[in-house]
Amino acid sequence: MPLVTSKELMQNAERGGYAVGAFNAINMETAQAIIGAAEDEKSPLIMQITQTTMNYTEPEELVALVFALVEKSKVPIAVHLDHGRSFEICMRFLRFGFTSVMIDGSLHEDGKTPRSYEENIEITKKVVDAAHALGVSVEAELGRLGQIGAEIETGDPGKALTDPEQAKEFVDITGVDLLAVAIGTTHGLYRGTPTIVHDRLEAINKTVDVPLVMHGGTGVPDDAVVKAVQLGIRKINIDTQMRVAWYDATRKVIEETEKEFASLDELGQVRKYDIRKLLAPARQAVRDTVRERIRVFGSSGKA
Repeated sequence: MPLVTSKELMQNAERGGYAVGAFNAINMETAQAIIGAAEDEKSPLIMQITQTTMNYTEPEELVALVFALVEKSKVPIAVHLDHGRSFEICMRFLRFGFTSVMIDGSLHEDGKTPRSYEENIEITKKVVDAAHALGVSVEAELGRLGQIGAEIETGDPGKALTDPEQAKEFVDITGVDLLAVAIGTTHGLYRGTPTIVHDRLEAINKTVDVPLVMHGGTGVPDDAVVKAVQLGIRKINIDTQMRVAWYDATRKVIEETEKEFASLDELGQVRKYDIRKLLAPARQAVRDTVRERIRVFGSSGKA
């Protein structure tokens, strides 16, 4: 099925009152699992690659693999750069042929130091102008979302949340297609149960006329997610939950394999080291996780 933009998917989601899952791929198996789950559920999909993944593998290689899988897919897919933190990175992924990019102007390139509101506007508008010239959708972020391993201190929890009036001004000036908002979620695993500030989300949704994005979707209770979707969330990012599923499945296989081969001779031990026995269950665990999230988001059957 041909690639689509995230803006197209968001327009359908707005009409249907559901959210589209955005899932991060880091290798062939995770990409296969994500697309397979979307096809199982007949759901639209946003396939993401993060800027930080470039530290793990050459992006050209992963991008080529993802596009090969997307071309064979039976559901509409937008291929999206997640958390690009510079104009140059966003341009690189535009050249790859991505149909959607995120410029995270809320933080500097170190992923820790906040940019000022004015700096966020400046870099976001620059990316929007370039991407829109190519027909590519742009997501931006306003507010302070916690980062994995690097909590951002504001001195006042309320100051980290997205301000509704500022959000309206930001969208009007920059022309972004999607807005990631800070409403109480954070990236990575939570300490305790996360609390979405639904009142703040509702206020933001009333002031802006673009679809809203929830980052840090892992670990948020299902009822809180459903309510957020009802209040205007149209894209939900999931990454950590897939990592946990992958890790747990791999650990289980290793433990079972060690027991199975413990009494075999040296020749028999060779069969123990077939990495496909690790990858296949891990891929299935991620697929199951993505399917479950798609159902909660309400996008099953919407492809």
